[in-house]
Amino acid sequence: MEKLVVDKDGKITIPPDVLAKRGLRPGDELELVEAAEGLLVYQSGVDDKTADWWNNLSEEDRRQAQAEARRYEFSSEKQRDAIWNEAAESLEVEAEGDEIDLPAK
Repeated sequence: MEKLVVDKDGKITIPPDVLAKRGLRPGDELELVEAAEGLLVYQSGVDDKTADWWNNLSEEDRRQAQAEARRYEFSSEKQRDAIWNEAAESLEVEAEGDEIDLPAK
């Protein structure tokens, strides 16, 4: 987690390594969301549906979502693939037996 400092004009500086990692350039817009536990900054903005979802989460659900996002962010590409494949496998198991035979034309 990066530490940001607010200057006398209310501005913050994003560390150069984070700018490079996220591909941020001058003029890019970020979304600032106020939450009960603090401020969240999103790259590429937040759509209305996502903002509504976030604002309707309980404190515990927000903490869990943040922890999961941090876990994912700091995972290797191999670990991220495993997370995605794990979800896909669970969907396949749930779909077992859901096949139907369609009449031939």
